[in-house]
Amino acid sequence: MENDKNIEQKVEVQALDLSTEQYTKLLAEAPVYAKKAIVEARQATEQEEVKTILADGTTETVNIAEAGDMILTNPGGEKYILKPEKFAKRYEAIDENGTYRAKGMARIVENPTGAPIEIVAPWGEKQVGALDCMIATPFDPEHPDEVGNDRYIIGHQEFVDTYGLASDVLGTREK
Repeated sequence: MENDKNIEQKVEVQALDLSTEQYTKLLAEAPVYAKKAIVEARQATEQEEVKTILADGTTETVNIAEAGDMILTNPGGEKYILKPEKFAKRYEAIDENGTYRAKGMARIVENPTGAPIEIVAPWGEKQVGALDCMIATPFDPEHPDEVGNDRYIIGHQEFVDTYGLASDVLGTREK
């Protein structure tokens, strides 16, 4: 007789539409977090493929950076691309060695589905997350009652390594 513990159950990935009223309400009630981690950034000099690989080895997304785009690397090695205009709005240099601190905040909740998920990210590419991933949207302190339309996935370990409650992180920066 086969041991039940050795039987792997395949969990189906759920395709989500994060623009629904359900997710708008969920994110409206979410805690606000700020990035606590320092990131490295460099400017792409030519077109190059950038794979966002999470700490658990999952390829979250694959994108193409154009010359001039900023390629960021979080402390855990996760890479992603921002256009120069967005980068300038979202990050501030902390030295001349290519290290930056995020200026922005995000409303973030745990994946409520109990299953791995897949979305179309704001940049138009498929993005996948494990059952313990987080769902996020930028938070604008000048318009605290508005929930943004840019909604994306953050891997669980990347969330733990990179974010803290905004009140804790920003309080630390001011000291």
